[in-house]
Amino acid sequence: MIKTDSFISPAAALPAAELATLDNGVRVVTVPLPHLRSASVAVFVRTGSRNESAKLNGISHFLEHMAFKGTATRDVQAINLDAERIGADMNAYTSKDTTVYYLNGLGRDAPRMLAMLADVVLQSTFPEDEIARERDVLLQELVEYEEDPQSVVSQLLDVAAYGKQPLARPIIGTRRHIERITREDLVDYVRRHYTGANLVVAAGGAVNAAEMQALAEELFGHVPRGEAAPVETVAHVGGLQSRRRAGISQVYSSIGLPLPTMKDGHQAGVLAATLFGGGMSAPLVDQVRERLGLAYHVASEAETSDVHGLLIVDAITQPDKLMAYLRTVGRLLKEQAAGVDALQLERARNQLLVQAVHKQERPFSAIEAAAEQLFVHGRLIGADEAVAQIEAVTAEQVRAVFETMLRAAPAIGLASRAKVGEVMEALQEGLN
Repeated sequence: MIKTDSFISPAAALPAAELATLDNGVRVVTVPLPHLRSASVAVFVRTGSRNESAKLNGISHFLEHMAFKGTATRDVQAINLDAERIGADMNAYTSKDTTVYYLNGLGRDAPRMLAMLADVVLQSTFPEDEIARERDVLLQELVEYEEDPQSVVSQLLDVAAYGKQPLARPIIGTRRHIERITREDLVDYVRRHYTGANLVVAAGGAVNAAEMQALAEELFGHVPRGEAAPVETVAHVGGLQSRRRAGISQVYSSIGLPLPTMKDGHQAGVLAATLFGGGMSAPLVDQVRERLGLAYHVASEAETSDVHGLLIVDAITQPDKLMAYLRTVGRLLKEQAAGVDALQLERARNQLLVQAVHKQERPFSAIEAAAEQLFVHGRLIGADEAVAQIEAVTAEQVRAVFETMLRAAPAIGLASRAKVGEVMEALQEGLN
């Protein structure tokens, strides 16, 4: 599975999280939620498409698939049955910066689930026959993405925003990459990236912190420390990337403008995105959909990580409405840069606070947020601090985010059946 976003959320609050660090650098975080009977257990590896070479683009995702295809003690059928016989949901995803393996099940089975994950993450054997079969599966998955206009536009936006930088590479890779990745490539990638410095082992829900920490030491204490994944600065490029697609009657559009990174006070950027298009009463949605009828689907969100931030404005509209839509988006962005409405700021702030509370109440969301905090900040962010960060953002800070965005070149990804007109000019017309 591919996860195309990099932590689209506020800094999530964590209820009474406990952290232990093993001698080899593996961090073990537990979020006990004793009122629950369920649990989520996960292994987070700090590597994704941005850590790949141009030659091996897509290997993180290929490896995520192959981890479940056989270990030193179990074949793929046994791996699947072992999880399902206890009613657990076993899955994984790859994003631009992280690969995640997880199980959701009953709290009583949390130790067993962690042992299963340790087996697939650390003991996979990558049988050649399974590689051949899974390569075909991945090529089928690639076709699905290539036939989905929204997925195509998302990838086009990445290229428009980041050019030839690693962050612009597709998480799934390309057909050429998928066809040439070998078993030796997979083994070497695990050796270099699946190390103590890049691992967070986490459990949340009906779990015993001391028990999970002791088991994590037993299962992961032997992993070589290795080196933490390098963090490289990413530059926003901007520009237009479009693709003609037969079989669609609408225009799929995605606009990107730079936001602060998670290391640079991203709360103001997330608040700006939520204020702009994060609800039916947000200016973007109210104007584009409710008042002007230019699109049925339109929204904005913040995509942020430790090295990048991007305001993403997505819409699906008709070809004859595209130019009016782009001019409207430009005008609305310009209005926010001139001044932020107090009522809209209150709405957006409370939406983020509710999201933070929801994350506290969901075991997997809580440990996912904890892992991201450890990778980015090297520490956990408590509930009170997370709420305080959101509440401390001022209207002037949000306005300044919009002002800074408008000084950058917009990035635009478009997919349409027909040739589109002067897209960038229409957006700039609204901005001016």
